[in-house]
Amino acid sequence: MYITVIRTYGFKERLYREARRQGVMFVQYDFGRKPEVRVVDSRLQITVWEPSLGKEMTLTPDLLVLSMPVVPPEGVDELATRLKTPLDLDGFFLEAHVKLRPVDFASDGIFLAGMAHYPKFLDETMAQAQAAAARALTILSKDVLEVGGVVAQVDAEKCVACLTCVRVCPYNVPQVKAELAGVGGIVGAAYIEPAQCHGCGSCVAECPAKAIQLLRYRDAQVEAEITALLEPECVEV
Repeated sequence: MYITVIRTYGFKERLYREARRQGVMFVQYDFGRKPEVRVVDSRLQITVWEPSLGKEMTLTPDLLVLSMPVVPPEGVDELATRLKTPLDLDGFFLEAHVKLRPVDFASDGIFLAGMAHYPKFLDETMAQAQAAAARALTILSKDVLEVGGVVAQVDAEKCVACLTCVRVCPYNVPQVKAELAGVGGIVGAAYIEPAQCHGCGSCVAECPAKAIQLLRYRDAQVEAEITALLEPECVEV
């Protein structure tokens, strides 16, 4: 006698039906009435509540095989913190978008595949690995990468190297470089690599010295737009 617990979805349902056709018995149970396993007269005995029949069933299988759950490995929280990538409620890595970016992380240049995403079948793992490799090749195949124009830029002459931008950036982009000179000629000033900047503006808002500006959204540009909006319209007579 063979007893198994199955979790299926999509077209995998046909495997479940084929197993039933060949005589495999499936018994459904809930957490409130879990099966009880004991040894009686050197024989395995399983007692389980059958909801369809409305009574308990006693089974005496020759072999009991437990299906162990798949759980995230230890250290996944630390890795997610280092990579700035989110986790779902079960502790697996979360994609940037389930439909538009299924193998991308929210952090650029990091891709997702296999059981790091969630427990899945081997064919799904292989398909996702090929998709992740294809996404990586779209970057590696280019000689030059173009980035958006909305990026943060540091005016080193105003920077006091207070590390505020380094702490608040969710992508760990700003760095304090010793070869740059800050305000008053002090050694060290912040630098933001344009190719890595996401243009979120967090560092611009938090910089106490106002040494960082967001290109295309500089203070002077925003103030000019507000002034133009508030000025009365000129009407020719």
